[in-house]
Amino acid sequence: MNTALSSKNQIKLTTIENDGIGPSYFSEQSIELSGEPLRMLSEQQAAKNFRLRTSSCDYQSGWHTAGDPTLLVILSGTVEIELRDGSAKEFQGGDMFVAQDYLLNDLKENETQGHRARVVGNQELIALHIKLSKR
Repeated sequence: MNTALSSKNQIKLTTIENDGIGPSYFSEQSIELSGEPLRMLSEQQAAKNFRLRTSSCDYQSGWHTAGDPTLLVILSGTVEIELRDGSAKEFQGGDMFVAQDYLLNDLKENETQGHRARVVGNQELIALHIKLSKR
């Protein structure tokens, strides 16, 4: 599982990011939680909209960037995200990650930027996409 609750009352999320010019890379961000041990909450996080998504077992995307920062919550199935450098991570039901790689000023994607996704296994992917902000 790629989403982890740390002992310091944080949820750690994998992110896919870049500076708008260079290659996409995996990183990690932490969201602080507070409250009682039986119920911990983060501060409210801003969001623009959400979409529900399904992808069949044979789905594979082309290379692309996220554009606007988007939190993806995998509800069921498994998706593999691969970067141009060959590194990859799998996310399955219960995992979350933020895709926020982008291109500056109408730049065209090249062989160092972006990521691609493919469904792994024989279960349909069901995911929730929450747009966090408009870039």
